[in-house]
Amino acid sequence: MCANTPSKNYIKLQKPGKRFLSKPWKDLKVLGIEEWWKHSVEKKVLSILEPTGLIPETPHDMHEIMKYTQEHFVNLELNSEIAVSSGSAAAAMSSGYSGIVNISPFACLIGRVIEGLFTPWARERNYPTLSVEVDGNLLPPNIVNKLNIFMVNVLRFRGGTDLSSLVDKAGSHNSAFDHIEKADVKAKKEKEPAVV
Repeated sequence: MCANTPSKNYIKLQKPGKRFLSKPWKDLKVLGIEEWWKHSVEKKVLSILEPTGLIPETPHDMHEIMKYTQEHFVNLELNSEIAVSSGSAAAAMSSGYSGIVNISPFACLIGRVIEGLFTPWARERNYPTLSVEVDGNLLPPNIVNKLNIFMVNVLRFRGGTDLSSLVDKAGSHNSAFDHIEKADVKAKKEKEPAVV
């Protein structure tokens, strides 16, 4: 828990005899018990999944994440996804991640605020970042191209990778897509009515 939470300040303002067992004091104790229980469950889940390699190496400590939030983005009084997402993205980048993709629902205000906070911060540090809004449909070609460019930027950021193999030579044919083209031609032939 943060040292400057409103509950602690409110408890301090109460008369000494009323502080103990007041509603804010009880709420604070319940929050402490809830936090302890959630951390114990999280430790059990992490101990089970750790051998699988499915848990990424990144700060899972909310206190550390919120420290990044308060230092670089917003005040902790803004208790929302905005604070958590921007702080966790910054913590991930400082932990060695190579880029951040902010995926949000189409026209989501919170996603756009996160983009407005995190993107300038990431650009100042030359971190690869991309914001994508999804509406449940297939991604349009311009978004797929942005994802491809983001991937190249991540590889450049990491360094030590030869990127020339990702670029087609002028006039060359990319055989990686031959099977897709053949499937499209076959599907078109099957849809055409047979001529008698």
